[in-house]
Amino acid sequence: MFELSFGKMMIIAVVALIVLGPEKLPKVARTLGHLLGRARSYANQVKQDIDREMQMDELKKLQQAAQDAAKSFETTVNEAGRSVEQEASSASKVLNEMESDYHAKLGSAETGVANTIAAPAQAALNEVEALEKSIAEQALEAQAAIEAKPLIPAEQMSATLRPAPVEVPPESPKKAA
Repeated sequence: MFELSFGKMMIIAVVALIVLGPEKLPKVARTLGHLLGRARSYANQVKQDIDREMQMDELKKLQQAAQDAAKSFETTVNEAGRSVEQEASSASKVLNEMESDYHAKLGSAETGVANTIAAPAQAALNEVEALEKSIAEQALEAQAAIEAKPLIPAEQMSATLRPAPVEVPPESPKKAA
């Protein structure tokens, strides 16, 4: 802006001494120094408030990202659960139909015919049980894979929660006039 060299400061001091006089000059200098200190502290406080607000905005963005990830995870788990329930329900219906067919045919057929029907029905029951086990294993594997992956890495969380250091720029040396 403007530079104050030693010569200019001496001229200002002499003019202030002449205008204010030797009695009022110390009081005016103290008051001026006090007001400048207040202005600097107010400017520093405003700067700190702005930094805090920026950090809060970053934390809010991170929190929103975590909530979005949690909702996505919940949706995926719910969809997997529904598909497992639907497959189990359809397998149960097939099993019930096969058992009712088996009992109906067994009651009306002879013993030899009943034995020839019993083997495929048992094989079908075994297939249904194997299918149910496979579905349950897939659900457990999917759940274990989802639980194994953390939503936010620990390094990112600690870096976000640690306040950033405030760097104060070094003062430039005063230039001589």
